[in-house]
Amino acid sequence: MNPFDSLLEELDRWNFDGQEATLWWRDDDAAQVHPLLDQLLDILARWDVPASLAVIPGNTEKTLADALAEYENLEVLQHGILHRNHSAEGQKKQELIILPGKDWQENLASAWRKLAGLFGHKALPVLVPPWNRIDERMLPLLGSLGYRGLSCYGSRAFPQAEGDVWIVNTHVDLVDWKAGRKFVGEAVALAQLIGHLRARREGQVDRAEPTGILSHHLVHGEDCFDFIRRLLGILDEHPAVTWLSATRVFQLRWR
Repeated sequence: MNPFDSLLEELDRWNFDGQEATLWWRDDDAAQVHPLLDQLLDILARWDVPASLAVIPGNTEKTLADALAEYENLEVLQHGILHRNHSAEGQKKQELIILPGKDWQENLASAWRKLAGLFGHKALPVLVPPWNRIDERMLPLLGSLGYRGLSCYGSRAFPQAEGDVWIVNTHVDLVDWKAGRKFVGEAVALAQLIGHLRARREGQVDRAEPTGILSHHLVHGEDCFDFIRRLLGILDEHPAVTWLSATRVFQLRWR
């Protein structure tokens, strides 16, 4: 069976149940103006898909903020601080770790102030940890720092951390990081997408968590962009599909 036919069958089941198959799109590692970022945002805009762009505050240039001002359906999330690895040798990469003598709270807050200053109303108080990893000891304190959302990878275990911080992750990674950082391929990407949708529908994971698609524009080739175009074209025609902005995903009612 064509993998896209399997996706449509799953969406038909959502539609038969009278349920919305909610989706959202997160793209990581933005810092500078780049043709590949323009290409991705133009594709998303073509299908009216809200873009949630995880921007690295410490590496971001004002030229990026100026360039993104023309995109209406786009919001900016905080992608750590400098996207710098602080893990010990041999351990998985991680930036957001509590280290002796390091004021991680002030470093995060300073990075947020820079992001908010550059992007204004487009910047949301949502933290996206680099490499999708965060020291669990930080979680109870994120709310007191002003964050209202946290996004990593994989089905969430619970919807909120302390301080009314909503947790909404991504579930479909378009990059095969262990095989040369290339496109995972149509079959794998669709299997991930169908798998999470099915798990939600059957109650194996939190049904209320929107299915998140994760892209990294800097490492995508034309094969990946072709897949994105085809996928969005098919999803656009299905009545069960609803795309959510980050504001809706993280329930930022104040905006």
